Amino acid sequence: MRAIAWKLSVGIAAVWASAPALANEEPIAADSAAPATGGQRYTPADFTRFAPRTALDMVEKVPGFVIVTGTNGGDRGLGQATQNVLINGERIANKSTDARSALQRIAAPQVAYVDIVDGASLNVPGLTGQVANVVLVAGAAAGGFRTTIRWQPEWRPRLENNWLNGEISTTGKVSGTQVTLSLKNEANRQGHWGPERRFDSDGNLSFVRDEFASYYGDRPRLALALARTTPGGDKWNVNLGGQLQQIDQRVRGTSVQPGTGQVNEDFRFAEDEVNYDIGGDYELGLGKGRLKLIGLYRFEHSPFVDTFIVDRAVGGRSGERFRQTADESEAILRGEYGWRSAGGTDWQVALEGAYNILDVDAELAVLDPGGSFRPVLFGGERTRVEEKRGEASLTWGRALAPNLTAQINLGAEYSELGSSGPGGLTRRFVRPKGKLALAWKVAPRTTINYQLQRRVDQLNFYDFASSVDVANGQGNDGNGLLVPPILNRTELEVVQDMGGWGNASIAAAYAYAQDLVDQIPLSPTTEGRGNLPPAHLYRISSKATLLLDRLGWKGARINSDLTWRRNRVRDPLTGAWRNQSRGQEYLVDVSLRHDIPGSQLAWSAGYFDERYSANLRLGAIEEDYTDGAFVTAFVEHKDVAGFTVKLSYRNLAGMKDAFDRTVFVARRDGPVAFSESRLRRFGQYFQLTVTGTI
Repeated sequence: MRAIAWKLSVGIAAVWASAPALANEEPIAADSAAPATGGQRYTPADFTRFAPRTALDMVEKVPGFVIVTGTNGGDRGLGQATQNVLINGERIANKSTDARSALQRIAAPQVAYVDIVDGASLNVPGLTGQVANVVLVAGAAAGGFRTTIRWQPEWRPRLENNWLNGEISTTGKVSGTQVTLSLKNEANRQGHWGPERRFDSDGNLSFVRDEFASYYGDRPRLALALARTTPGGDKWNVNLGGQLQQIDQRVRGTSVQPGTGQVNEDFRFAEDEVNYDIGGDYELGLGKGRLKLIGLYRFEHSPFVDTFIVDRAVGGRSGERFRQTADESEAILRGEYGWRSAGGTDWQVALEGAYNILDVDAELAVLDPGGSFRPVLFGGERTRVEEKRGEASLTWGRALAPNLTAQINLGAEYSELGSSGPGGLTRRFVRPKGKLALAWKVAPRTTINYQLQRRVDQLNFYDFASSVDVANGQGNDGNGLLVPPILNRTELEVVQDMGGWGNASIAAAYAYAQDLVDQIPLSPTTEGRGNLPPAHLYRISSKATLLLDRLGWKGARINSDLTWRRNRVRDPLTGAWRNQSRGQEYLVDVSLRHDIPGSQLAWSAGYFDERYSANLRLGAIEEDYTDGAFVTAFVEHKDVAGFTVKLSYRNLAGMKDAFDRTVFVARRDGPVAFSESRLRRFGQYFQLTVTGTI
């Protein structure tokens, strides 16, 4: 593996040595022609030093801006905008495409400019803070098809080489209709290895288990997008997509245990998922405004099998298997009508309906002496969850003063939720929600963003179904009494444009949360997912880019993304305040990039560290964390036969994956049964990224 990567790096370096220089060496700064809504405008000339291949390469280089990923796919329905990227002033309404994927499919020459504006100044409900609006060149696709390519192989020690991670997409016009066809595979070949120490109730070492884990997956997705604007100004989009997901995860452990001798353990998870989606929208002028109609249907078939087998020198073989087949479907219809009234006030009325179904068939089986798995009853063999949900909202937005804009959204959600699983019943909810967003430009380079929001979150349908963790001998009972969480939150953000020095922002947020979902007792002997008493959530975050040109280091910049959180909840077992299970505590992401003047070369170094609080079950405390920080470095050439080539050396500091678990005799307010401490390393490895357009 190291020999292959060394040959690649030597070959790439040889090409770099004879590369031509870049034309523009000026530090990136906002264009003097600011967008009409205020904010900053960046033209293609501002990104010349980076030789961008796609729109993603451009947006990622905007000082102080971090793309908010996600597709709203984890939530049912479409709702308001959830990503901080617009394309031609419109949100990405396809649930299967996140902002990064959409930008990756746009070639850099198709971008006219990028505006960074305040979300409250736009007539797009849901947006607050800094938003990137990527405006395309009119008729950019008229000159024929343009294909973008991203290939990202990895070579990791002791694991299969990952050659299949990447994406290819082509965009062009056919008879006036813009066509985008893409094939993407989010492939991974990951794993780690190392000791796990087992201690008795008094903390004495019982034995050491040597473990090796591999996590392999391929997720090829084929998608087709069609878009057209009619001579009369009507717009329509159609999106089709299908995906296969093949996941194979395996953990093998070997130990010598008192009384049983050598013990070999083998855990395996395998899933073969098939999903597809079809959606579209049509926008037309109607009266004084424009009406947009959106429709979407998606389906997912995901069978998986967990198997855990133990072979003992004394005691023989035992094992368990948990098998589950889940079918999910979602149908959405949404209508949005927006108009501008006298005085410059923007209005939008939105109505949405969604119908969601989850069908789960599950089986728990135990290995018999003959070597066959025999099903046993566990109480969660069949669960069906149905939800009929509707929401209505009204959005009002306008400039209150030349330097102050406001947006108010008022809405309500109706949900009829039924479950046939454990404790299943049908219930109906009506919940108001809304948001107030303000953007105040207190000085030419200083903006204050404020929002006050009541947000209704959605439940994970799988929490209604029972499940079994065969590897750890525990599980969850389904809970048919779950109710959706509500967050009443407020946030204040200050954004400072530092001109040639860069850009920085700092934000503070607080939320009074009701009915958060965590582990709760469902009976004196069982547990599952349930709602907690009111909780308090705190966050302080900062994003910044410091340009070092004025310090004499031409072409260098430091990017930072910092977050600190405290999510304080009432423990359902003890009643004491504690951190929310698996809640983020902090994130530190800092990188230095240097685009060497007079060359096509760049290099970078990055530092990443993140910590989550422990997961508290009623009978165990599980802490999943990393030992050390993730440090990476790369070298990049921006023109290797027309492609950008980046070679990364990752995990330079030797970060390890750690896991500590304390298991109690009954509940965790009682005596300890045993504890485990795991430390797995995954070594340093190489990653090659090749991007370009043809």
